[in-house]
Amino acid sequence: MICIRNCDGTPYRLSGSMQVFDPENPELNLLNQWDAELIAFSGTPIFYFECFLQINTIDKLYQEDRGKIFATNPVQLYGYYDPITASNFMNVFGMDGPEELKITFNYRAVLKALGKPPKIGSRLFTPHKRENWVIVSRGVSEFQLWGEFHLILFCQRFQESTTDGSGQQTSKQVDFKLNSGPLFDS
Repeated sequence: MICIRNCDGTPYRLSGSMQVFDPENPELNLLNQWDAELIAFSGTPIFYFECFLQINTIDKLYQEDRGKIFATNPVQLYGYYDPITASNFMNVFGMDGPEELKITFNYRAVLKALGKPPKIGSRLFTPHKRENWVIVSRGVSEFQLWGEFHLILFCQRFQESTTDGSGQQTSKQVDFKLNSGPLFDS
């Protein structure tokens, strides 16, 4: 067994405690709040419709739920993204839309609003171009000492099922007023 020793030959022992990376450090909390406010001021509101799966309608072969239900009351989150132009390519099977959207949120702000990370398969509505997206993947970035600053969601265009009517978008569109949000609320 290899032992680290001091210059005088005695075994090396740690002095003090390992309080260097304190996850409850208020300075890290302050940076997180600044980041959340920056995203709220410079980003756009994005409406999150959670997906609820039903055990009795899960396909045994493909392991997907054909009768999934989306929440009717969205949760408003703030994030930023670059809108993409629609580009439909024709292939052997018809029109193909390979577009993927990357949306960045403040991780703690999303956890505060939802209580948990967003579910893969849930729907997002972006009021800028009035588009619906489905979450296909999620990740984190911009690491701080014991946590993450940003939550990144990768989304694809949401498509309703034409065969059984499942996954329909709500008939009532989300109403977003231009002069609303964190800057205009008093």
